[in-house]
Amino acid sequence: MSKENWLITGIEGFVGSHFFPALQQKGYSVFGTTWIKNLADNQRVFYLDLSQKEEIDALIKKIKPRYLALIAGFSSMRDSFQKSKECMVINCESTRYFLQAIQKYKLKTKVLIISSAMMYCPSDEILTEASAICNSSPYAESKINQEGLIKEFPEIEIVASRSFNHTGPGQLESFIVPKLAKGFAEAEKNGKNVVEFELGDVDSERDFLDVRDICNAYRLLLEKPTNHNIYNVCSSRCFSVRQIIEILEKKTGKQAKIMVNPEFTIDNERKMILGDNRRIIEDTFWKPAIPFEQTVYDTYIYWQEKIKAEKRI
Repeated sequence: MSKENWLITGIEGFVGSHFFPALQQKGYSVFGTTWIKNLADNQRVFYLDLSQKEEIDALIKKIKPRYLALIAGFSSMRDSFQKSKECMVINCESTRYFLQAIQKYKLKTKVLIISSAMMYCPSDEILTEASAICNSSPYAESKINQEGLIKEFPEIEIVASRSFNHTGPGQLESFIVPKLAKGFAEAEKNGKNVVEFELGDVDSERDFLDVRDICNAYRLLLEKPTNHNIYNVCSSRCFSVRQIIEILEKKTGKQAKIMVNPEFTIDNERKMILGDNRRIIEDTFWKPAIPFEQTVYDTYIYWQEKIKAEKRI
């Protein structure tokens, strides 16, 4: 096993908390960063403020990573309207700081940028890497600018993942799959057969991918020779909120009661977002391995266990 160093930013986050241990289990020499000070051991995990260029420079000099996955980022499109400056600094400027440090120390680091499908213009068509992109929010703007760094640093090998909706065990309940899974798990704990939800558009469809599949995709994008700079990372399958509820109803034997609140729907929210994943499959031989139904059920089990643990405390 090669002992070339891997550096993963944001190991306390949803994807990072899966990706970091997955690499460790495979025997990789992996280091991580976190913004939570008490998680840092200063041996394998380091505290890092992404707005501080000097901290990033010092870390790159210390680790000298062969592979760098910039997982940490500002991920809320909704919040970006109120925190546009913070969003741009975390998503774009911090990436620039990493690239400048790699350039400064003349490292042969391959860099993975986590971009987003939210930069695509609304469309009823399947989205390919060549589909039109739109500056529809400060979040989308930050990702467009982040990808622009690929051309700004041509001497560095950079690949960008245009990631679609990813979900699974450990995701915050503010996202739709864990929100629904937690609701069903709480109904189980309380002995209720009917689960009540207040939701927005339950028929909008999204391309969902299991977080464990996305971690495998990120690893392969770094390890494998890549013929392109930009890749959709998605399942190429769409599911609606209504279908997620039906999966949970079937798995648990409970029934959902849905109250639709129009205030929960963003103006001009897209009815469907579906990606084309053929490029990453052709170049890396990656493919999704976990059925969406299993992802939903695993998330439900995660919340069941979490609720039981909280009850014991």
